[in-house]
Amino acid sequence: MSLPLIGPDQHFALWAVLIAIAAFGFWCERTQWGRKYSGVMLLITLAIVLANLRIIPTSAPAYDVVWEFLVPIAIPLLLFQADLKRIIKESGPTLIAFIIGSAAVVAGTVAGAYILNLGPQEAELAGIFTGTYIGGSLNFAAVAEATSMQESSQLAAAVAADNVITNLHFLLIIFIPGIAWMARRYPTHHMDNAVVIEFDAEKPPHTIENLEVAGLLSGLALAFAIAAAGNWLADLAGYPQFAILVITAIAVSIATLFPGQMEKLSGYREAGNVMMFIFLASIGASADVWELIEIAPVLFVYASIVITVHLVILFGVGLLFKLDLAELAMASAVGIGGPSSAPALASAKGWQDLLIPGILAGSFGYAIGSFIGVSVANWLM
Repeated sequence: MSLPLIGPDQHFALWAVLIAIAAFGFWCERTQWGRKYSGVMLLITLAIVLANLRIIPTSAPAYDVVWEFLVPIAIPLLLFQADLKRIIKESGPTLIAFIIGSAAVVAGTVAGAYILNLGPQEAELAGIFTGTYIGGSLNFAAVAEATSMQESSQLAAAVAADNVITNLHFLLIIFIPGIAWMARRYPTHHMDNAVVIEFDAEKPPHTIENLEVAGLLSGLALAFAIAAAGNWLADLAGYPQFAILVITAIAVSIATLFPGQMEKLSGYREAGNVMMFIFLASIGASADVWELIEIAPVLFVYASIVITVHLVILFGVGLLFKLDLAELAMASAVGIGGPSSAPALASAKGWQDLLIPGILAGSFGYAIGSFIGVSVANWLM
């Protein structure tokens, strides 16, 4: 096999490519076609193409650095908004629907694992899908690290299946409340009082307003301190492989105990998103395209089973307990797609009063997704 154009030991050049791929993903999300096909999916595809054309290596120390340093720092940055007291107080029935949906995800991942043969890493993959469909990309990364899946070529296939099925799920969630049969059988208070939400069309996504450099650096310093404390405590307890879960617990605790101080920080969420995009670029770069073609179809079917079970249980229980149809849809959207799905769904359907509860419920998913994902993986092993 020929050597790649950029070798594994050409660290600066390889980091330049990884950051450029991440930038490409952010740029895609500013375009209409990029939002349609997902900037995340497009950046992963670009990384896979570059790696399999032998422009960048499929294995390199830079990718290990991403797992060892960027992921443990990105997780606290994305959890600084996970104030559990505010989530419980303000998310109301949407949080109840979210919890039902999360339990349904667990049922779906376990059922899918029994129906399909996902190979020797079936338990780990089930845990990863559980984490990401309760939380989001940060939980995908956290569960993958906690279950020692960093070197698995199946990760790229899992990311691909996750993103495609998530996008299809979001389209379905937009469609479901408009079905007359559904609307007749569920309370529709939010749908009856829907109003158009005006967003600034000129403002591109992933922008930082009123950025304070001191606030950004303070957030980064706190994230590094949390990562250090999490690793130290996990080593002290004799479970270094679960350091990422300790980091998650510390970050959520700080966000809950000191919400006022967290609000003074700025830019931390986008800094975390940058790190996650670089992480996803490294996942794509590690993929062998032929192995991806072999593995991906099974994972697409698996993800479809998970989503189907999730929807059937969530809307079935919601019908039994007379939960509002819009709240069920919002809970499903932010569970499968993460908190960022809340503004998109609220804008599309005019559910202005569900915007904040949706974001808060999704943040709760960030807080609990990794723990539940690792628990499912250990249970199925």
